[in-house]
Amino acid sequence: MAALVQTDSRSRVVLPGHPNKMFQVQENADGSILLQPARVVTEAQAEYDETPELQELLSRAMASPTKKRRRGRA
Repeated sequence: MAALVQTDSRSRVVLPGHPNKMFQVQENADGSILLQPARVVTEAQAEYDETPELQELLSRAMASPTKKRRRGRA
């Protein structure tokens, strides 16, 4: 299904059915524009997602009994 959209004076466009979403924009040599759904991930999160050893280490740390120790208010 094709939809016609128009940019405003600030080069913005409304994409019906996609409120508050982020897209990576690629302008191709032929002038076409490709929008790909995107999300921002911190470097720390990307490292965690890509490193099984780090995931295991942090899982063990979260399961540690010392992690559950409550501290009183001062």
